[in-house]
Amino acid sequence: MEKSESAVGTAIEIKEKYEIRKKVNFNTILFLICLLGLSIRLLYFFLVAADNQLSGDASSYHLTANLFADGLGFTEPFRYLFGATDLVPIEGELVEVVTPIGHMEPTAGHPPMWTLLLSIGSFLGFTTVFQQQIFSIFLGIPSIVLAGLIGRKIGSEKLGLITASLTATYAFIWINDGLLMAETCAITAAFACILAGLVFAENQKMKNALIFGCVGGLAALCRAELLIYLPLVAAVILFKKKISWRIKIVRYLSIGLVALLVISPWVIRNLYSFEEDVFLSDGAGTVLVQANCDSTYYGQNLGYWELKCGQPPPYGKNGELLDESQRDIIVRDRSLDYIADHKKRLITVVAPARIGRMWGAYKPIEQLRLDVLADRRSLTISSIGFGQYLLLLPLSLIAILKLWKKRREIIFITSAWIPVVTFTAALTFGNTRYRTAAETSLVILAAFSIDLLIKKFAKKSELFDRDV
Repeated sequence: MEKSESAVGTAIEIKEKYEIRKKVNFNTILFLICLLGLSIRLLYFFLVAADNQLSGDASSYHLTANLFADGLGFTEPFRYLFGATDLVPIEGELVEVVTPIGHMEPTAGHPPMWTLLLSIGSFLGFTTVFQQQIFSIFLGIPSIVLAGLIGRKIGSEKLGLITASLTATYAFIWINDGLLMAETCAITAAFACILAGLVFAENQKMKNALIFGCVGGLAALCRAELLIYLPLVAAVILFKKKISWRIKIVRYLSIGLVALLVISPWVIRNLYSFEEDVFLSDGAGTVLVQANCDSTYYGQNLGYWELKCGQPPPYGKNGELLDESQRDIIVRDRSLDYIADHKKRLITVVAPARIGRMWGAYKPIEQLRLDVLADRRSLTISSIGFGQYLLLLPLSLIAILKLWKKRREIIFITSAWIPVVTFTAALTFGNTRYRTAAETSLVILAAFSIDLLIKKFAKKSELFDRDV
């Protein structure tokens, strides 16, 4: 009896040591993959992106982060630092309206998370564009870790390492790092939402629901449209589970409440700071007015945007400066009037062109060139990324087709970003950058297919060895 117990104890001890060794090996390899990803991003930055001029949004993030670190809060940076001069139509005449340097007004042009993250670097002394670019590259590395954890969660450690490797090397993920664009934050947030959703799907206890809601709220503070993922995925998960409707409703409401609590400080600040109601951001009007005009409906920029469509700049009737929320209302009304007059064209031509641009199905080379002008992406790196994308896309489709019946819930949670970004593009305009959140879905699904192919090849090799 004692020998039997001793043998069992030894077996358990060996198993525990094996599990520890496996965990150490996974963590070690994942760490090495992170180093690979960091090396690629740094090489890309020093060899390609370091001398690139920042885009308008990136400049805004950079300058606002520095102002925030200086104690000025979320202040509109361009008028404060440079002033402005605009020609404004007043009573049929163009009048020059000058805004002096030092003009302070609150801004909510973007959700706050990326600015806050960059402001940590500013507070530590990383205030130049170069320094913040390096800082932002390191902020992109957690996405690789999350990708590895997701792969391990839904399959195996091997799948986790494949997913992490794709995340480390896929150009349309690392091209964002170093450009000071919020997509670095959005990618990490998208991966975090998937992981939290998987945990909640596995066990619907209140703790997991609250974590899912918290992560979803934080994602919305990176990019407003990321909030769509939370109620969509939570509803599907709870609907499929065999639990009482009371528990379903309580969990769903709890997720929403936590998300609202997370974003509430920012929303309260906005409601207090502006003349018009502002929640996550007040940039919708600017996006809509530049995406809904003759140039983007009938011209060469079909499905894209045109800066001139936002002219003339919104001012008061007597040339007085309006706050951001008031300006947004004016240009939003312009765009909605245009949409109302061109509904059929929007549905039948423009929205499909927008979706096609984002997914590389409509004028893909032209779109890559437009990405260079608008987002300061390297055409060479974008071309490499497009080539990788063309490989990942069929692999992702194979994973959906192969695993939908057996692992429907997991496939939905990991691929839900695809309909979210497609819906966003249809409402706004087509842009490769707007696909960013869905790149996370592509690498996870492609990793699934690669893992399946490896298993299939290994099985055939084993059969071949036996025959020999």
